[in-house]
Amino acid sequence: CLLIAAVCRPLPVTFHRAFDMVHDPVVALETLISLGFERVLTSGCDSSALEGLSLIKRLAEQVSGFLSPGGGITERNLQRILEGSSASEFHCSARSARDSGMKFRNPNVAMGASFSAPEYSIKVADVAKVRTLNAIAKNIL
Repeated sequence: CLLIAAVCRPLPVTFHRAFDMVHDPVVALETLISLGFERVLTSGCDSSALEGLSLIKRLAEQVSGFLSPGGGITERNLQRILEGSSASEFHCSARSARDSGMKFRNPNVAMGASFSAPEYSIKVADVAKVRTLNAIAKNIL
């Protein structure tokens, strides 16, 4: 991590959600700060930022402006996450499924455990979702 942060300088470096796998998030956060990271993307060591909100809030109090909540953020929960975490930014995919455009489709085969043939759709950034999320954030921040 030290090498990555050093190579990226002078650009600001964000540590990704691997942070959510640490044993002690308080110690890990201090370590990342000492290594030169300027931000941590986190779901509060839980499956989504909403579920990890209490830890995100505790960590945000430890280091103001250093955390970027992410993981499962939607237009339905963004306001609660921003207000509950005191974060000044957030990260989300804002994606929607779109038809893949494949011409040939074999109805007899599913490549995964899903019954809804995900190989025939793709996830893409949804401009309408991005605009909605930005509008929500602007009303709060």
